[in-house]
Amino acid sequence: MGRFDGRVVVITGAGAGIGRDSALAFAREGAAVAVLEVRAVRAEQTAELVRQAGGTAVAFPCDVRDGVQVEQAIAAVAERFGRIDVLFNNAGTTRPGDVVSVSIEDWDMVLDVNLRGTFLVSRAVLPQMLALGGGAVINMGSVDGLAGDARMAAYNAAKAAVVNLTRSMAIDFGPRGVRVNCICPGLVGTPAVLRMFSDESRQRMQAVTPLGRIGRPGDIASLAVFLASDDAAYINGTTVVADGGLMARTGMPI
Repeated sequence: MGRFDGRVVVITGAGAGIGRDSALAFAREGAAVAVLEVRAVRAEQTAELVRQAGGTAVAFPCDVRDGVQVEQAIAAVAERFGRIDVLFNNAGTTRPGDVVSVSIEDWDMVLDVNLRGTFLVSRAVLPQMLALGGGAVINMGSVDGLAGDARMAAYNAAKAAVVNLTRSMAIDFGPRGVRVNCICPGLVGTPAVLRMFSDESRQRMQAVTPLGRIGRPGDIASLAVFLASDDAAYINGTTVVADGGLMARTGMPI
């Protein structure tokens, strides 16, 4: 018996990295997984990996920035599976730049994927959960939503908003049986991060992280499974930092 037998989990941005590992992790616990991903090929690749591992998954190509696509995708999930128990708002992106150098297009992209996408998918899924009498939502934040980094203005702003949106959702929907929590990872070695950061940059990050390594996608997937499970039944409106101890440091020179 798995912790999610008979339950349906929607994961956005599930075509790679944390989303893909999360799809596999939830499926191992018995969940049927709806794989939402803007790139149809990657969505189907993740769904096929879940099926090859003995799980149940269906790909639903969807751009989380597009309200019509989101509504259609969630309606299709509900029609296919008959219910939605868990939502993991994992889709995200970043573009570098301070408030002078970042382009308006990049600013809009980062805010739309990270914040608007979380809003739109939650808006579409929550009525399904409320009809069941409850559920669990996990929003993807970041340590960049709790502290600032140079040339990350759009990402810092978007993730800080997601952290506080999580609190608002928890207050509004907790009384109706829906728990809402936020995960704030540090640097995680997803394909996108590995492309973005040089080996030297990753080594510097490892050197200042007390655990001596950057995160793995599976580290965050395991946390998402826990927060969505009945084992976390009294956890609501909280932000869980998973950064290997990075934020435990003051940053003061020794």
